[in-house]
Amino acid sequence: MRELPKILFVAATESDAIQFISRLENPRTYKQKVGLVHGGIWHYTSAKCLITGHNPDATAAALREAIQVDKPLAIVSIGFGSALSSALNVGDVVVGVNFINQIGLGSQYKPIVLQQTVQEMMRRVIRSVPGIGGILGSIVTVFDPVRNPSEKMSLHMSTQCDVVDQSAIAIANIADEAKIPFVVARSIFDMSDERVPELERYVREKARLSSSRIIGKLAVNPARIFGLREMLGRAKLCRERLEVFTEAFWNSLLEGKETAAVKTEKSS
Repeated sequence: MRELPKILFVAATESDAIQFISRLENPRTYKQKVGLVHGGIWHYTSAKCLITGHNPDATAAALREAIQVDKPLAIVSIGFGSALSSALNVGDVVVGVNFINQIGLGSQYKPIVLQQTVQEMMRRVIRSVPGIGGILGSIVTVFDPVRNPSEKMSLHMSTQCDVVDQSAIAIANIADEAKIPFVVARSIFDMSDERVPELERYVREKARLSSSRIIGKLAVNPARIFGLREMLGRAKLCRERLEVFTEAFWNSLLEGKETAAVKTEKSS
């Protein structure tokens, strides 16, 4: 029996990857030393989704362990990000080609730039799905969330990056070290002139919204229901855009491997 190709998704929370996890056939779940893994079959592919949390060092440790256990054909990091560029709107998908480290003192992650051939592939993928508002861009990783518009502007001016997140640089470093093709895609949850909502106030274990916490907040301030509805709507839009991009990327990757196989057969 032919071995299925393998793909490893990486997400900070189950909420970020819920649409992927919910579609796995023959699903299974297990814990690593660091991180939680959902496995199964996705589009006739052996697929796993590694849940790492937001800490960049924990993300790196979890990804390194997952690679050692089952070396994948490709790594796809999906998640939400905050816009630093004023040109980005909610839901736009930024595919990282430059990765910058702003975690702080002692952080050892080096800047990563995707090879030009990989950038061209990403550009073709984005063009194939124009509805997601996709661009190639730069992602800067920090340790703590950048919440205020003034902080976003300052970070944008100092780095010239398009998006800020809490894990991209770690993922890029580990994938580059292992020489495994990777893509990091961030869908914009909040724009550059918006304050980041403190979602952790509404979240319990495994990043699921807590109804009891929501009810408690609404009892104090009923007007917050509109803000919560908007957050849920944004999260849904971001997940849908990431799903469209991910499928287009995987199809492109498989087409490339099939083309390479045909060329090899003809030359032999």
